Amino acid sequence: MPDKPGKLMPALYGGVIMGVISGIPFLSLVNCFCCAGIMLGGFMAVFFYKKDLTESSPPLTNGDGLGLGALAGVVGAVVTMILTALFHLVFGMAMGGGMQKLQDMGLGNQIPPETMKMIQGLMSDRGLVGITFVFHLIIDPLFGLIGGLIGYAVFKSKTPAVTVPPPMPPR
Repeated sequence: MPDKPGKLMPALYGGVIMGVISGIPFLSLVNCFCCAGIMLGGFMAVFFYKKDLTESSPPLTNGDGLGLGALAGVVGAVVTMILTALFHLVFGMAMGGGMQKLQDMGLGNQIPPETMKMIQGLMSDRGLVGITFVFHLIIDPLFGLIGGLIGYAVFKSKTPAVTVPPPMPPR
């Protein structure tokens, strides 16, 4: 029996879809609906894998769906981190300007200085990217698993159930 096709390329495709949806600022709002963008990446990884299966390949299993979803989640976390870093480099000054406006309006005086330092540290390049990466490294594989299982349920082979008649009673 021939081997199954490789899972790396379908997982890369699904992870890129997942990362783009999660990493682009207004597009990431899709994830407010039960992490739909992240699950879509796991689902699409199974879709691309199913396209590589041939008639002589072993059938798609739920383990394939789980593995593809989790691997796509790890790739998605990396892509999200890269996109977040790029968008923060381009638009990061606007975020820092928002903190300055809080202080100018007098609201900064109501926030304790330790908290302001912590917020400014998190808004820095390393803080924001690091938090985003750790968060997505946990969340993306988990919800990618769910997307992979949904993909398995949709794309599994639909073979008719073979019914065996009960044995004849002895006479």
